[in-house]
Amino acid sequence: MASSAIKEFYESSTPMNIRNHESCSSRGKKHLQPSLNKWHQTLLAAASRHESGFNYYDEVRQAEELYMESSLKPFQFHSCWEICKGWVLFEDPPKRAPTPVFETASSAVDMDEDGTLTIQQKRVENPSSSEGSIPRAMRRNKAKRLKEKGKVNDNYAAQHEVAASLRLLVEQNALKAEVMKRRHEEQAKQIQEEVNDKNMERNTSNYTLMKIMSRRQLFTSDYTPTMADDEDDVDYGY
Repeated sequence: MASSAIKEFYESSTPMNIRNHESCSSRGKKHLQPSLNKWHQTLLAAASRHESGFNYYDEVRQAEELYMESSLKPFQFHSCWEICKGWVLFEDPPKRAPTPVFETASSAVDMDEDGTLTIQQKRVENPSSSEGSIPRAMRRNKAKRLKEKGKVNDNYAAQHEVAASLRLLVEQNALKAEVMKRRHEEQAKQIQEEVNDKNMERNTSNYTLMKIMSRRQLFTSDYTPTMADDEDDVDYGY
């Protein structure tokens, strides 16, 4: 009895807010397609900045900021984007400078009668081309070469400065060693003179006046040795 009542209630009731094909197609064209295309453009803009140290999640966060600035509301279709990003072709954002025109394929998201998403491709003139990217690549390569050349010049200047500092240090050490050598020689000479003076004083302290005079005459140029007679009374100080 209870099951039949539940069945009757279930069959008699109708779900609220049923979306038909027209409402789904209208929502897809009015909200889903523009939001996905705009989100794709903000992702490309964030990736083109090439900021150092940025990964994919940083680019997504920056794309959310750009989307918020332009739309004044956050992007709300992340789940749809995760489904569509691998197979839906989006239009590239417009370039600042004009480039040669080439025909490429563009697509738009649309709803079928059964409510499924389809891709409508058409031939359009795409302002972005492979030739337009060649000058940018050349400028990037030139900037990279200039940066590497600047690093080489900086390394050469640093090595030259280090070599000059080493040469100056060697010269200063050599000059210091020469000064120390002369100082040691002068000190050794002074010490030797003091030792000689002390030896001289010690050796002549017990000499008599006659013996001191005779030793001094040994070092004079006009000294002539003479033989003493046996009768001469010579005091040798013994």
